[in-house]
Parts: sequence; C-alpha cells; structure tokens
Amino acid sequence: MSGFDEEAKRNSRVEALKKIFAEMDSNKDFVLSYDEFHNHLSKKAGKAFSDELLLEIFRTIDRDKSSIISLDEFVKGFNKAEAIIQNQIKQLKAQISSMSENYTETQRSLLEAKAKKLQNIGDNNLVVVVKKAEGLRAGGVTGNKAPIVCITCEGREIKTSPVPNPTNPEWNQSFTFPITQGIGDILIEVYDTERGKTTHLLGEVAIPLRALENQELHEDFLELKGRSNADRVTGKILVALQWIHDFPSYLENLIKDYEESLRNDKEELANLENYLKELVSPINTTKLPEWVRNNERIESLERAFSMKFNSVFDETLGKKFAWPIVTRISIYLFLLLALCSTFLRPDFFNLTLAVSAYCLYVKQMDLPLTFRVITVGVILSEIYDIIWVFNFLDWLEYPFMFKLSFLLTIINLLAKLVFGAVFWKNSIDLT
Repeated sequence: MSGFDEEAKRNSRVEALKKIFAEMDSNKDFVLSYDEFHNHLSKKAGKAFSDELLLEIFRTIDRDKSSIISLDEFVKGFNKAEAIIQNQIKQLKAQISSMSENYTETQRSLLEAKAKKLQNIGDNNLVVVVKKAEGLRAGGVTGNKAPIVCITCEGREIKTSPVPNPTNPEWNQSFTFPITQGIGDILIEVYDTERGKTTHLLGEVAIPLRALENQELHEDFLELKGRSNADRVTGKILVALQWIHDFPSYLENLIKDYEESLRNDKEELANLENYLKELVSPINTTKLPEWVRNNERIESLERAFSMKFNSVFDETLGKKFAWPIVTRISIYLFLLLALCSTFLRPDFFNLTLAVSAYCLYVKQMDLPLTFRVITVGVILSEIYDIIWVFNFLDWLEYPFMFKLSFLLTIINLLAKLVFGAVFWKNSIDLT
C-alpha cells in the first residue's frame, strides 16, 4: 500500500472515531463521561458492557486522569483500548486451549482408572505438600538453626529437609502416603535441628484423615500447638492436603469442574469478542444497506438464527475449532468443490462464485457486506445446481464419470447449505 493510501486510511479512521465520539457524547459537552461510554457500548452490545473491562479501557484512554475523555484522548487512545480486549481474548483462548487438553487427558485417565477398579487395582493415597511456616519461636539459647517437618500417617513417618531459617522457613516439599485403613490422624510436627539432629519440638498439629474424605484439596495455615499447656509454642504452618481414595469418582468430579470452567470461559470469550466487535466495528466494517439494518423483523430473525447456530456449534465443532477457522475452512471447501466440479463438467457459474468469494474474503477480512454478498452468491448457486440436477437426471444411466459428476453436484449442493449458514452468520455477527 502506498504512502498516500496509508494516509488516506488514517484520515478515514480519525473521521470515523470523531463520529463515534459524537454519538457517545449524549449531552453534547464535547467530553465523554464513564456513564456515556458505558451506556453507548451497552446499547450496541444489547446487554450491559462489562464494568471491570470498561473501567480498564476508560482509564487507559483518560491519559490526564480527569475522569472525562476529550476528543483528542479518544482518538489517540482508541488503539490501546482495542489492544486491551485483544490481549484478554488471546489469554482466554490460551487458557481454554490448555484446559481443553487437561479435560481430554482427564477423560483418558478416567477410563484407565475405571479399568483398574474393575480389576480391584485401586489408588488410595494421601498427598501432603509442606510449604512454609511463619512466626516460629526461637529455640534454646542459640535459637533454632534449621527447622524440619515430620509427617506421620498410619504408622509411616516422613521428614522434610532442614531449612536454615529460624522463624519463617520455606520447604515446598511434597510427599505421598499409601492409605490402607483410612482412619486416625495425620500428625505434623515441627522440630528444631542442629548439625543434622533434632533438638526439640517447636510445635505440632493433628488433622483427622476423615476430614479429607471429600477428596478435595485442602490448603491452609494451621496453628501449631504444644504437647502440654506448659509448652511455649508460637507460629503456624502452611500445608496442602488431599486424600484420593476413589480415583474414578475424583476424576469424574474433576471432569465436571473442567466442563463448567470451559463453559464459563467460552461464554466470557464470546462476550469479549462481542465487546471488541462493538468497539471497533464502526471503523473497521462496511455497513449493510439501511433497509437491512433498520428492519426489526429481519434483525430479530437473524439474531435468533445466530443464537441457534451458536448453540449447535458449541456442542459440536466448537469443542475443537475456533469460529474463524470454521469460516476459513468453509471458504476453501467452497472453492475446492467448485474446482472439482468444473473438472468433471462445464460448471463455470459455481467456479466464478467460489473464486469471487475467495478473493473477497482474502481482500476484505470480516466485512459483513462481504459475507452477505457471498451468502447471496451461495443461494444463487444452489438454485443453479437444483435446476441442473433436474435437467441431467439421465446422467445416472451414463458411464461412471457422468455418475461421479452427478454425485459431486449433490455433495456440493448439500455442503453449500452449511457454507451459506456460516457466511450468513458472519454477516450477522459482524454487523
């Protein structure tokens, strides 16, 4: 793109931003308050804009921290506001991807655990993570040198390494205890050591094993006590405890947690993408004709279609593919099927439409008018294919290549129903 084109694009963007500013400035005082910002974006989004997100955007644009935004601040800070949402979207997508992998791995582990359970091979383990202690009382005349922690459960004893910090040691060590009876206490004792030998008790705490029966992770600071009232004990210890005695049940609950988290994250992602669309669409997209945008019945039907499509997509392909990938695949398959069809019969109408759709998509990414035009093209090609099928039914009686061409036309006809729905949904969501 030439320097002149770049300058023209920047000027066009500035003018668009000025227009948006004027629309937001409801009281026409040439500055934007938080409420004006919030009300405008909420109205466009069709629901309350996220207060937390909008506050971050508002503070970013409000460079002089005056709690109002001038036109100059709005124009100069808009890119930063856009970047905030894009960054959150990126982080959330990475989180969803990571959680999806964990979800899949947990499902695999559940199958293995159930197989072991059928063979009476069960997992029954207590995991103890000793993290740190705070406020330990200095021991003896010289003071405690290197405290250690001793954990005892069902007759088995494990010790941490000594840490040379008299009052606030950090161990961060993990231990696993095989559980056989599932009764009794977990005894946690903190000792002072000197030259590798324990000298005296700094405090202890006992936790009933049954208190961990729900298989959840329990992490907390526990107050240390003495063995008698005469013992002068101070301080607390941070430990994490988890007893897994029914591994399949634990994994099933974990899968439920993953499913709920994934649902919430996908909903938040959809909201963020919608917020970004509402924030930048006035300067990045081509408007649809006024009669389409102002027709409430058309808009209502299209929104209902989009919501239904979202529901079906989330339950099927949405678990593995992001929506932009589905759009891209649809464009490429539309072109591929048209090319294959042309090799078998003179079908330049479908080929012309598919090539045009591809060029429009590559040249003008995510424009609602582009997708609306492509959708109309798909509808026209469907009508063309239906007419062709009825006129050439006798090809089914001809040699193999004729039958193959006829079959490919039927496949193309059915596939374009999906492609058309995808393109139409894009034209709705980007409006």
